[in-house]
Amino acid sequence: MQHSEHKPVPEGERSLKASDLFFIWFGAAIAISEIWGGGLPSLAGVGLAAGLVAILIGRVIGNGLMGAMAAIGARSGLPTMVLTRPAFGIRGSILPAAFNVIQLLGWTGWMLFVGFLYMDKLAEFTGLPTSADLPAMKYVWIILLGALCMLWAAGGQKFWRTVQSISAVLLFVLTLAMTWIVLRSNAAPTLDFSGAGPLQMLAAADVVVAMSISWLPLVADYSRFSNSPRASAAGTFWGYFVGGTWMYAVGLLVASSHGITSFDSITPDGLVIETMGSAGLAWALAAIVLVLISTVTTTFLDIYSCVVSSQSLVPSIRDRTGNIVTGVLGILIALFLDTAIFEPFLLAIGAIFLPIFVIVLLWHYLPRTAQFDPAEIDNRRGPYWYMSGFNLPALLAWIVGFVVYDLARGFGSISYFAGLHGITIEGNELAIGSSLPCILATAAAYILLVKLMPASQPRGQSD
Repeated sequence: MQHSEHKPVPEGERSLKASDLFFIWFGAAIAISEIWGGGLPSLAGVGLAAGLVAILIGRVIGNGLMGAMAAIGARSGLPTMVLTRPAFGIRGSILPAAFNVIQLLGWTGWMLFVGFLYMDKLAEFTGLPTSADLPAMKYVWIILLGALCMLWAAGGQKFWRTVQSISAVLLFVLTLAMTWIVLRSNAAPTLDFSGAGPLQMLAAADVVVAMSISWLPLVADYSRFSNSPRASAAGTFWGYFVGGTWMYAVGLLVASSHGITSFDSITPDGLVIETMGSAGLAWALAAIVLVLISTVTTTFLDIYSCVVSSQSLVPSIRDRTGNIVTGVLGILIALFLDTAIFEPFLLAIGAIFLPIFVIVLLWHYLPRTAQFDPAEIDNRRGPYWYMSGFNLPALLAWIVGFVVYDLARGFGSISYFAGLHGITIEGNELAIGSSLPCILATAAAYILLVKLMPASQPRGQSD
């Protein structure tokens, strides 16, 4: 059952176990985009050994935040965007909800675009027409994948529990086969740390953290159906940790083995699919199944949560209508994408959402908010309707976190948008990366601003 009114899920409907959430997030992690992320030059450039350490560091940081958010969702029974309301204010929460709708539409389009690329490549090995032979095949693959994702997203929690579990097992078997073929076909580089030290590893971990952060706005949308905060945190953390670490490691191995320094001509995930296809017809068919299932099990999360976030902005949106509109917009976006946008898109997500969720997690875990009442969250006259719905310390702390993240990346986002207006802004990237400075700066700014502006905080249940 889907809860479009954003009321807490009734206790009797909170039935997902840790294993259910493990399968959901493991299935989400077994994706071509994760292999792509593992082979990004900023990660692969530090070498195989240091890159593997960077992946583990990034997963611990990013997945730790996911697990913490999952526990809040299970405890409250509320979706993620509604849980931003106490921290940012009811009107202030429009900011993360709007950004989340944009990023989820982007992810939906990206996953459908990537799914098309590999279905097209695999068509070469199975004798099917490719987009080069018949340009309409691009539309066929993207529309087919989009339709499957919309149907999957409309299924609800009972459907997810059954089908995601089956899909996760099948993906596990297919991914084992894929990994074996890749290891057999690629000579692994030397495992040494001569090319990178601790600071370089932390900087390389940014693209790993950013991938986990991209899922943070979705986490509670699923954990609110969980029967236990601890189980939801464990299932979410380990499901995405196992699958995501595995896929990033495969991408890193392929990129390191082939010396990939840019994605101009070849990508690590492309090499993986090509390797499976060239291993024989049976493996090409297995790769097709892998691409189809991984695309659907990942993209349905984007579509479903895009609808939930949209309902936070416009409560009258119906689930079925939202699924169709999101899927169609994703299909249209997919038709106009190219591979060059992936890393900037991923890092922009980190810059926007990492400080947002540092603030949200602080609000929910600080002792003063221990009496948070989920039933009051949508009460326009209740304790969380304050300052006309805006929490100024949270908004200011978000700006601080965004600027620190962007500064640490050499003003990547700011310089991009300034460049659209003919303004040049340049900076030097920090050796330590951007994730940890952003977390620390956001937390410090928020705690300080709350102390300086106590009148701006919501009245607690004890008032």
